[in-house]
Amino acid sequence: MTGSIIDRPKTAAELAIRLEDESWCTSYAFRIRWPQGFVCPACGACHPETGFQNKTLCRACGRCSSITAGTLLHGSKKSLSIWLRALWWASGECSSFSIMKLRNYLGFSSYQTGWAWMKKLRQIIELVNRKKCRGITLVDAAPARGPAQGNQLLVAVESIARGRTTGRLQMKLCQSLNQELISQFCTDGVAGGSIVIFPRRKPFTSTHLQEILYTVDESSPSHEDIEKICASYQRWRRHEKFRWPHFCCSQDLVEEFCFFHNGALTADRVDIFETLVVAALTSQSAGLDDLTEMQTHPGGTP
Repeated sequence: MTGSIIDRPKTAAELAIRLEDESWCTSYAFRIRWPQGFVCPACGACHPETGFQNKTLCRACGRCSSITAGTLLHGSKKSLSIWLRALWWASGECSSFSIMKLRNYLGFSSYQTGWAWMKKLRQIIELVNRKKCRGITLVDAAPARGPAQGNQLLVAVESIARGRTTGRLQMKLCQSLNQELISQFCTDGVAGGSIVIFPRRKPFTSTHLQEILYTVDESSPSHEDIEKICASYQRWRRHEKFRWPHFCCSQDLVEEFCFFHNGALTADRVDIFETLVVAALTSQSAGLDDLTEMQTHPGGTP
């Protein structure tokens, strides 16, 4: 994470206790949503606000807004503390998500409720996954296996991160490969200024990226790191298909795998939790790289 939340818990144990306090959850979510002070979702004014019943009244336009207005949590009737507990649960999972585990953790009696919440969590995870790869980034593709056979797994991964062989991961399940798709994948998943290493084969050799943004290297005939990642994904997918037979060939499952891979690069569970909260309490159309400035807090650094 970038930045330091005011009154931010320093340990997982401290945060778990704080999540039982609704007033703390409201204050914490407010600081995440408006780190530089209240900004009206309706008119954009930054006038001093009046708070009541966990809502905020804009003195400029008179619009009353909740902290979740215009976010992925917009319209939810559940309290912020329950949502933050759900995100805390997601931050602690390291291999797979289970609706039954989520339902039991939050105390829901209905499987349908657990399913709906899991669907929302997957949307938040997808937003978190939009954070781009940086630096030297390997880009390659491998055939998908199982029910998705015939499709391609397009992969981008940082070559080095904190002493590991591979760093942050981006993956996309696609029906076929072409220059336009590869170019768009790199634009969406790799930060400008990075060195992109393509394999020496078509359609990669005929794909042209913006030279101002990227340095392209086609010196590698293949990428062993990406082959290992794809093999790991296929093993993980075979396990997941027994729980989600209708789900095992979807992009959602690919996003879940990327989330667990990228989460393993972060030692601090509180950081993962905070990243999820930032994604949940920001605009539905924003990517995580676009939210960096929103995480800057008074007295903190981006």
